[in-house]
Amino acid sequence: MRSSTAAGITALLLATSAAFGFQTAPKPNLPYKAIDNPEFIPAKEATFMSDRDRMIGVTEGKIAKAYPAGILAQHGLVQDKLPDGPIAVTW
Repeated sequence: MRSSTAAGITALLLATSAAFGFQTAPKPNLPYKAIDNPEFIPAKEATFMSDRDRMIGVTEGKIAKAYPAGILAQHGLVQDKLPDGPIAVTW
């Protein structure tokens, strides 16, 4: 819940914007769709990857996960889990 001061400031900003003819920019409609709970394959099966492809790697104990930068660039965000809890990976 916002305080009355925050609500007052918001109303003042909106009134000032209208008085001076400012328009708020529309929110961008990004084409990204986050990946939730990704599926992984063994590295030897990732034949679509090359040695030059960039990866973001995460390890925890004996668990190692790799997130291809090319896929992250298309989706913007991967929401995954490790034994200690949820993680977010972005590029």
